[in-house]
Amino acid sequence: MRKSIVLLLIIASVNLRAQEAIIIGHNCLNLEDIPSEWIDNAKTNLYIGYGHTSHGSQITSGMNAIEAYYTDGNYDWSHTGGEGELHLFEGDGYGDGYLDHDCGYTGWDTETREYLDLFPECNVIMWSWCGQVNSVDVSNHYLLPMNQLETDYPDVAFVYMTGHLEGLGTEGSIFEANQEIRDYCNTNNKILFDFADIEKYSPDCDTNYQEFYANDECNYNLPQGGTANWADNWLLNNPDNSLAQISQLCGSCAHSVSLNCVKKGIASWFLWARIAGWEPDVTGVNNIREDNKLNVYPNPFKNEIVVDFKKQLKNPCIIIVDTKGELVYKKQINGFVNTFNISDLNIATGVYIIQIYDETDQYMKKLIKY
Repeated sequence: MRKSIVLLLIIASVNLRAQEAIIIGHNCLNLEDIPSEWIDNAKTNLYIGYGHTSHGSQITSGMNAIEAYYTDGNYDWSHTGGEGELHLFEGDGYGDGYLDHDCGYTGWDTETREYLDLFPECNVIMWSWCGQVNSVDVSNHYLLPMNQLETDYPDVAFVYMTGHLEGLGTEGSIFEANQEIRDYCNTNNKILFDFADIEKYSPDCDTNYQEFYANDECNYNLPQGGTANWADNWLLNNPDNSLAQISQLCGSCAHSVSLNCVKKGIASWFLWARIAGWEPDVTGVNNIREDNKLNVYPNPFKNEIVVDFKKQLKNPCIIIVDTKGELVYKKQINGFVNTFNISDLNIATGVYIIQIYDETDQYMKKLIKY
């Protein structure tokens, strides 16, 4: 009985904090950023149901490698959630059991209802895609049913997900479908595991390989001609990095390279900790990298700022958060822009992070209000 009350409090906390979206992407890379208490909290209180097929298995393959590398048991998990383990039930893949197939198939939402009705202790639901995100009506097939599930099961945290990269760059149909999901989650303050965003960056986070037509196998086009693989190259050049060592323990990575799976496995622990109630200190997150394409001035500022880019943005969304990760400002700009003023910043003196999302990428910069 006590555990049930705890579960309800956790989900209520997530709902109260959902004044801004929870976005898990390529910046969620360093496990040491997550306080151990929130790992323990997730393992103690979350009961996750995860429906997926081959592409979606990349997340749990990465989690398996992490569990094998950290032998202290900190990142242990299982389908049944034993002592000291995260409870994460995987669906039946291409079978006909619970949460079988993936959300690209008709009936995934009905299967979700059946599972939640049979296992009311489940408090987190996540489904992955396996490529069909560009072959369905995203709104009617996915977004609206997800929203209805959230309405009908208010004590469950539902995690949205983008599909994988398909090698057609920012003009491809999967990119457009993924962006529709991102925009919906940002606008409606949902929880998003951005599968595609994670696989378009190496751990250095210095190049958006989707702009070079990267696919789910991490292959991309070189500007001078020919192709390369960002994951293979990174592993070759960083053999002593812990990510490379964890990747060696990744038994398989469907459709991709082990490093891609490991990154998604790490990002999943960020997801579980956030759902469990962790609110990261933005200024303490080591892997936030300020983008040199973004210039904000004056900084420090008093009342207003000018945001200037080295490239044109389409329909950018501006978000400013404080050091606790709490939203203090949000604005959507329609159309193409590369410079704009923000003069309505009625915020207290302090340190902030400005995050700007357009239809292809996201940018971050530290701000100081005096």
